[in-house]
Amino acid sequence: MSSKIGSATSRIASGSPPSDYLTSGENIKWSGKPAAIVILGRGLLLTAFALFYFMSMLGYNGDRNLLALALAVFASVLMIMVEKRFGLIGGIIGIALAAVAVIANGVSWFWYMFPLVFALIALLLNYIYLSRVMFVITDRRIITRYGIFTLRYADTGVTKIQNVTVIQPWYERIFGFGDIYFATAGQEGGIDYESPGIKLRKGGAVSWENVGNPFVVNRIASGVVNPVGMPVVVINQEGPQMVQPTSLPGQASNSDRLKELEELRQKGMISQQEFDEKRKQILEKL
Repeated sequence: MSSKIGSATSRIASGSPPSDYLTSGENIKWSGKPAAIVILGRGLLLTAFALFYFMSMLGYNGDRNLLALALAVFASVLMIMVEKRFGLIGGIIGIALAAVAVIANGVSWFWYMFPLVFALIALLLNYIYLSRVMFVITDRRIITRYGIFTLRYADTGVTKIQNVTVIQPWYERIFGFGDIYFATAGQEGGIDYESPGIKLRKGGAVSWENVGNPFVVNRIASGVVNPVGMPVVVINQEGPQMVQPTSLPGQASNSDRLKELEELRQKGMISQQEFDEKRKQILEKL
């Protein structure tokens, strides 16, 4: 018996599909990842700038072309702007190598490959991260998995989630991406991670960043978290707006909705006025 449990745990910890995380009778409503173009895009841009830097410095070494040197320094600045870790390191090394090349009248060509090496490492780590990260909405939990070398996993019961919020800045709206936040009743939101993609919010929220079709995901999550049709908050460039979730197929019966509504009132998650209004709406449909 213990060997079976150990085998299952190892399989889940290795980065298995969402179905391996389900409990008996639990159903997946939605599963996905951050947009690949966003996660891998940083590494690809960093690699392109590092390659441009390498070619520019080779041009400077050949005939001491100041324009080539200026382009190399510019590419180093772009590397710093694109990626905060390996891009910062590669960009600073690139600028330092350019300064050394000016003082020493050029250095060996292979030194100029250092920024490119850091860029390729960043691209590889982004690929590994994308292959491991997982966002899942079930009829019981919000599940998040992420990590590169250390796999981290957290799930939050839907009864602990107070509201679902979408934040979509103008630049993400153009490409159809957005950030989804699940505000929880706890103090820490269940996740401790500071890198782009998934973060802990001190107010008590689990965040999924760079999600494609965020309003579709929001509608699915809201249908699970707010089965009685309570409004959710959507934030875009027009400001915060209250949106009524769309009813989903297979929602609970009217009697179940009344029970869930009473539970929300007893837990203090809705006011007496909201309770009376929602109860009236449900009774009118009987």
